[in-house]
Amino acid sequence: MTTQVTQPSATVSPYPLHILLTRFRSIRSLAVTHLSKMLVQSSLVALALFATSCIAISKNFYPSSKRGLIYIPNSDFLSDDKVWVQKHSDLTWYYNYKMHPSPTYENNTSLQFVPMLWGALDGFDDTTFLENVTAQIIGGQNITYVMGFNEPDNSMANGGSDMKPKDAAKYWIKQLEPLRKLGVSLGAPAVTGAPSGFTWLAEFVEACMGNCTFDFIPIHWYGSFDGMASHIAGVLDVFPNKKIWVTEFALDFSSLAATQDYFQTSVKYLDGNKNVTHYSYFGSFRSFTSNVGYNVSMLNSHGQLTDIGSWYLGGDATGVIPGDNVVKPNVTAAKPSTSPYVVPALVTEGSDSLGLMNRPSIPYLGILCPLLALYISL
Repeated sequence: MTTQVTQPSATVSPYPLHILLTRFRSIRSLAVTHLSKMLVQSSLVALALFATSCIAISKNFYPSSKRGLIYIPNSDFLSDDKVWVQKHSDLTWYYNYKMHPSPTYENNTSLQFVPMLWGALDGFDDTTFLENVTAQIIGGQNITYVMGFNEPDNSMANGGSDMKPKDAAKYWIKQLEPLRKLGVSLGAPAVTGAPSGFTWLAEFVEACMGNCTFDFIPIHWYGSFDGMASHIAGVLDVFPNKKIWVTEFALDFSSLAATQDYFQTSVKYLDGNKNVTHYSYFGSFRSFTSNVGYNVSMLNSHGQLTDIGSWYLGGDATGVIPGDNVVKPNVTAAKPSTSPYVVPALVTEGSDSLGLMNRPSIPYLGILCPLLALYISL
């Protein structure tokens, strides 16, 4: 049996074709107009948000006498030394983990040198540090502060001076305590931010039996801002009458956006904290030499100031992005403790190994922001 398929009859429009076309064009025009308004409104919102980002990221910091330099020499890029002593630089002091000033800044009166007794590499009977610093003071060198041992609770393989509290106490009394008679303020041993650092410092104070006098406490911190603020508060709880120097701090192995946010928040906090009298950010090196993630660096691989580098000196954002591209092979990585000693790692609050590869969400703000300003002015 054959089934017959009945075709549906066509619906006849009551309007002529030219009227339908006219109405369609009218509806299309209204839709395009409405869509255009929506796009303009969305663009204005996006433009406003972008402008806000430009204002926030390009704003420089107010001058601060607290700001210092961790000088990490690199013989392959000697010209970088001049970056930190530019005419309008905010830096007022520096240290290099050594007892004598760096030749580059030896005659620079605007940058005060702070000697450090790094450790006891030459034995606990040595008095070279005391003799050297005393000679500098007698010779007219402006030395009013001296820092004690660098991360004595940490192994030398990880950047510390690796000293037992009892030995450190005896060494302090021999090498540092006599400097107080010359009017020098002494900084306590700079322990790590790990809980073991607090333990070591407490044992050191006990071993001193009242014979070690320190005027300020250096702090090292690698991790979140909240962790750093909490750590500083904890130190002040134990030593309420001491001033704080934050002599190493950075957010290691994180994205550029997170690192910049940490930097801005931390510097504003340190500038506003009356208990903190000095601080020095760990990042005064080219990005590809960093061992704590290249985003902390104040110079990119070619020696140009990054946003963080320019902000730290008191300038505006540069738009220069740090990177890991190697400019010159066989360059020793920047070390967080001292150049003469092997320091490949740090004690950190917690590192994001993937953060090293992250890129900023808006990678060229330094270029786009000026273009935005030009557009607005037209």
